[in-house]
Amino acid sequence: MSEKFIALRRQPRIDESARTHAPAEETRAALVAAAPAATMPERLADLGLTPVQPCEEAPGIEHSFEALPYLDAYVVKTSSARLERSAKDLLAPEYLIMPNLEMSAPTPARGKDYVRLPDVIPQWPALSGIAEAHRQGIKGSGVTVCVLDTGVDADHRELRHKEIDFRYIPFDAVAGRMRDCRGFDVDGHGTHVAGIIAGQHLGIAPDVDLMVAAVLESETLKTSLERVVTALDWLLAQFEIEANRSKPVIVNMSLGFSRRTLSKQEYQTVSLGMKTMLDVLTNDFAVLPITAVGNEGPGQVRAPAYFANTISVGAVGFDLTVAEFSGSGISPVTQEPEPNLMGFGLDVISSYERDRKNRSHYRALSGTSMATPYVTGIAALYACCSHVVQGPALANRLLQSALPLPTAPLGRTGAGLARFTKEAIQ
Repeated sequence: MSEKFIALRRQPRIDESARTHAPAEETRAALVAAAPAATMPERLADLGLTPVQPCEEAPGIEHSFEALPYLDAYVVKTSSARLERSAKDLLAPEYLIMPNLEMSAPTPARGKDYVRLPDVIPQWPALSGIAEAHRQGIKGSGVTVCVLDTGVDADHRELRHKEIDFRYIPFDAVAGRMRDCRGFDVDGHGTHVAGIIAGQHLGIAPDVDLMVAAVLESETLKTSLERVVTALDWLLAQFEIEANRSKPVIVNMSLGFSRRTLSKQEYQTVSLGMKTMLDVLTNDFAVLPITAVGNEGPGQVRAPAYFANTISVGAVGFDLTVAEFSGSGISPVTQEPEPNLMGFGLDVISSYERDRKNRSHYRALSGTSMATPYVTGIAALYACCSHVVQGPALANRLLQSALPLPTAPLGRTGAGLARFTKEAIQ
């Protein structure tokens, strides 16, 4: 059986001074211009590996590699120990070698199902600032949000008003292909997340440009590092279009992994790799990742939520009580307390699925994977007010404007509840 590994560039392609002083659009333009100039694909091909494109099917190829030029990464697949060794020797000086790690999303608790949108539905509380933002016409316009999840039902009542840029990321880039098609979701989790962010009636930021990559399998909510890096490279490819280079971009991820499933050596390698990947997103491309801290409760935090270049999110109820399942603890990487922020994540009603009569169903779900898109939506409201506020600057705005929760248990809520305030944009 062919084994896969992932290679991620060790060093940033743009030096720190250029990143600090140049506008995001200039840095993004420079990075996408440099992507096609890489010579590594030719050198891997010279070893006997066949290049495979994410959007093409190439079944029967046993020894292959997939180049992800924008993330500057490679997925290598071979059953030959000799070829694997040669490829790793070639890549290792410049790239970090990682296993094709299994990842998963925290499983939410399911609540009541609604055949149609309830007449009286709990709205986002006034203290969230969402209603006030909408009254001012602030609804996320000009901001791109990319959701990595189970998919999205693009024809659900909440989402059919949008043209959603959707890709299905296959298990195997060689046997399958990345599908550009009408968004679908056989689970409902991704549709629920998308509705919280951008739903027409319930969404926090209904005017965002929505991208959705289906990377999580519906039966298990599991995925692989290969599918995640492929999805992120697809996201970064949007900067090939000049009009997209100045747009604020936010990535919503509920997926992650626990250090308990890895050996010490594997954990060290994977940690460095995840940090590298997040650094590329945040430092190079000014993309803000917002991630779920997990549903394992106090003392447990999932990666990548505990890395420095993400906003980690825990869950509170509409009464601001911390959910029992909401993860928290000290990051093994930064030694800082997690989560960074809280979002509403108990009995959140959002879009879910359609039945065979084409009726749009809604469902109440509870989990940090519901709280995360709440924070993503708030971030989009801030970002649409000023396109200068991107990446780390956007993260700081979220943290500085949060509502403190002083009565919550110590170490459970970070800076507090994410919210939109007029003062933060003045």
